[in-house]
Amino acid sequence: MTALVRLEMESRPERVMLVRSMLAGIAEPLELDDELLDDMRTAVSEACNNVVQHAYGAGVGSLIVELTADETAVSVLVTDRGESIHEVAPRKGHMGIGLAVIGALSDRAEIESDPENGTELLMTFGRRAPATLEEGGAENPLAGSVPGLHGDLIGQVRPVRLLAAVLGRTTRALAAGSHFSIDRIDELRALTDAIAAHAEHAATGQVSFALEVSARRLEVTVGPFRPGTVTTLVAAQPDPPIASRPPPRYQLIAEAPAGGELLHAVLHDPRT
Repeated sequence: MTALVRLEMESRPERVMLVRSMLAGIAEPLELDDELLDDMRTAVSEACNNVVQHAYGAGVGSLIVELTADETAVSVLVTDRGESIHEVAPRKGHMGIGLAVIGALSDRAEIESDPENGTELLMTFGRRAPATLEEGGAENPLAGSVPGLHGDLIGQVRPVRLLAAVLGRTTRALAAGSHFSIDRIDELRALTDAIAAHAEHAATGQVSFALEVSARRLEVTVGPFRPGTVTTLVAAQPDPPIASRPPPRYQLIAEAPAGGELLHAVLHDPRT
């Protein structure tokens, strides 16, 4: 089996936390031991920080992290579309330190870089013992994300069973970084668990998601799902509470672009 995860976000310092959260989330389903997980988090964080600090000068651009795992190894590709690493290194002496750390912690590190296309850094981490991963993945790369998805983080996973770990961890990390209350984060955990459970029987192959956060508001969009499954789920929501009770903290909305249905959830943190 080949498991795949892809995250795309802006190259902002706070976004590196989302990558670390994703790695922590997939540790159990992909059978990553503690030492391997620690090495991956340190090396991948160094690679992402290099993009944040050097790829786009004083601006921001895209930061893409793609993870592939099979029974013998885990590989992580970190990509930017900014300055070539060869252009940056002579001006930034500490750049070499980060690359040295990556080389020491991974079994293999390969860099491809040019001024027009940015830099790709591929890190491969061998397993000390073969994993016994469940069937359900595929050897071919992830297809493109669902049209219309946008946000602070765009993600894709295959097989679908990885959605619970990736969506749950990254969503809670984004909410915590935006100072959501503990009560709302607990509610968010239940919501993402329910979405992931729905995806297990309503999505096939791969699933995409988008997260967008603003002041006391977090939006989660997931799909595509088989036609009719999201509409049925949304219709099954309980009736709004009576007027004397607080309004619901989140709402579910069905969307139906070409290619399948999307589930759109909006979580509010009114602090009232």
